[in-house]
Amino acid sequence: MSDPDLKEQIGELKSRQEMARQAWLKAGNRDLLKFFVDIMPKAIEAERCSIFILDPISHKVWLQCGTGVEENEVIVPKSTSLVGRVISSGKSIIDDELRAKVGEHDVIAVRTGFVAYDAICVPIIGATTRKVVGAIQVLNKKRRNKFSDEDLSTIERLAFHISRNIEDIFLRQEMERISVELGSKILELEKLIVSKSG
Repeated sequence: MSDPDLKEQIGELKSRQEMARQAWLKAGNRDLLKFFVDIMPKAIEAERCSIFILDPISHKVWLQCGTGVEENEVIVPKSTSLVGRVISSGKSIIDDELRAKVGEHDVIAVRTGFVAYDAICVPIIGATTRKVVGAIQVLNKKRRNKFSDEDLSTIERLAFHISRNIEDIFLRQEMERISVELGSKILELEKLIVSKSG
């Protein structure tokens, strides 16, 4: 294959890589998740809401979006955190005595400045995989009330509706991974062309 042909192929690969990157950036379901995080505390009279995602490859549990925190600002252990226990068991938990216990929420409180007194957490089950892909956690019921079965039902309905969005996030991450791999292949080809022409 001649150098002009290789250069043309590299140009085409770069163009495809940029298209994949732009498609990943334009996927808009992060805005939808942020909208749910904004309205859920109002809907059940709580202070904060967070959506956590279980990475199926690394098995880390990280924050996708939440009230007053940035994406990936919080990573929780799968075994010792409330969110991790919900993801591991696939069962919802209401903990009205969170403040009385020592745990991962204390570490997060030091890092973020937000103290959790009580929590409700529900698993997000993948729409197509039927496996746990994340969790929704709502913190601190206002007026020192306790989280109710009605609150639990509301959050479980939300989890059902956003499950497809969480799966879309994994697909976008896979697109980004492929884009990075494609970029490294392009660099290898460019180096090969330079070494052949030099």
